[in-house]
Amino acid sequence: MNNKNILISGAGIAGTALAFWLKKYGFNPTIIEIAPKLREGGYAIDFMGAGYDVALKMGIADELKKVDIDFSKLKLVDKDDREIGSMNYQKVKNLMDGRAMTLLRSGLAKTIYHSLNNEIEIIFDNTIEQIEQDENKVIVNFKNGNSRNFDLVIGADGLHSIVRKLIFGEENKFEKYLGYFTSSYTINNYSIGNNAFSMYNYPYKQVAIYSNNKNQTTTFFIFNSSEKLKYNHHDTEKQKQILRQEFENGGWKCPELLSALDKTNDFYFDSVSQIKMDKWSKGRVTLVGDAGYCPSLLSGKGSTLAMVGAYILAGELKEANGNYQQAFEEYEKQFKPFMEKKQKSAQSFAKSFVPKSYFGIRLRNLAFKLMSISIFSKLFINQFKDNGLKLKNY
Repeated sequence: MNNKNILISGAGIAGTALAFWLKKYGFNPTIIEIAPKLREGGYAIDFMGAGYDVALKMGIADELKKVDIDFSKLKLVDKDDREIGSMNYQKVKNLMDGRAMTLLRSGLAKTIYHSLNNEIEIIFDNTIEQIEQDENKVIVNFKNGNSRNFDLVIGADGLHSIVRKLIFGEENKFEKYLGYFTSSYTINNYSIGNNAFSMYNYPYKQVAIYSNNKNQTTTFFIFNSSEKLKYNHHDTEKQKQILRQEFENGGWKCPELLSALDKTNDFYFDSVSQIKMDKWSKGRVTLVGDAGYCPSLLSGKGSTLAMVGAYILAGELKEANGNYQQAFEEYEKQFKPFMEKKQKSAQSFAKSFVPKSYFGIRLRNLAFKLMSISIFSKLFINQFKDNGLKLKNY
């Protein structure tokens, strides 16, 4: 096997899934992660389609079922917390033949991480500062002053990828902002007392919450902003300030949810954006997951398709016996057209994701009610089936 020593930047879903497959195929992956430990938090995701297929191949589907949120229904509420519409989520799962879960992003990441069984070198609290490559190797300088040589480097470090910036250029060359910002965090010792995913809307804004059986509540905020806000994405206090300003007069449960901001330890805040690139690789460096082709949360598929991309990339490196030029080209050939379709679909959805008027909210609520009718349920489910993507067995 050629080019066995591979550095992966990012210990999220894409990075750990990639490390799993590379190790299985005889490579020697190392993960570097800027955070001091595995990240907590992140919003809830629908886990279906090709990502579910990869989880089965990894042998982690049963473990994922243990962290399935498994809420009973998605419930729309008004400012007085009265139900004004709902979707039976168990019915959705039945239409997917049980091959569907709802997971917190951190729950999925932890499950993949634990599947590595401490067999892979993971360097926390460090990051890449410089990358130089030649015909034979990649020289990587780290923030802590160390320098190491690798055969390949793979950026799995998300929307704000360090690897992409160092090799391809600044983020603004590739980012397509979709008009929203989102935030989520967990509140301890607080529960809404039911098993529903409750969602509240008012023009330009949406809040959703879910309580688990551990007396914890997970929040999910999203708001429209025609201009992309300027702030340092490492400045948590500024992000909390923005969130308070947007929702402090929102009614419903917003004041009590915001009052817990300073007590949470898994705060997440970011723009809803996509990454669009002509090529995902340059020389001995390539990208996987949100770093190369973030479809945004509006696609409902970012995390699962990061797992799929990792599976294909590792598989093609195996097929090519480590010939990275051949593997990177085949990886893009197989997966890039599919991801471009997913991104276009999410862009179309962006216009109506958060209604901008009370009339729009009423129309959206009516659409939810129609979901209880079988034909509409099936149409809704079709978008999660990843038709047109056939996974190879490597």
